[in-house]
Amino acid sequence: MTDIVDYAIVKRAYENYVNEISYCRSDRELLIVIKKFISFLKEMYFEAAGEKLRQYIHQHMKLARRILFVIRLKYVIIFVYHLLLERLVNELLNAIRYFISIVR
Repeated sequence: MTDIVDYAIVKRAYENYVNEISYCRSDRELLIVIKKFISFLKEMYFEAAGEKLRQYIHQHMKLARRILFVIRLKYVIIFVYHLLLERLVNELLNAIRYFISIVR
């Protein structure tokens, strides 16, 4: 009987996470929800008795970690993009200023 109750609780928790993940409007919200989901999965993994359930949890954790990696990678790419853009804009401004100084 407790297995049925436990599965009902797990099913309800999964349904809540499906709703939360589906309605995330920004990467930051998604990042927070995925982190909560991973901690939930870690707790479940240690309490799971069946090997099949552990395989599912492991697969879900792997996918969630990939999502976190992609979100973090996006921030790194944006950071590098801004650095390159700033450098190129400064080079262009210096070239224009140099040209203006020569024309006088």
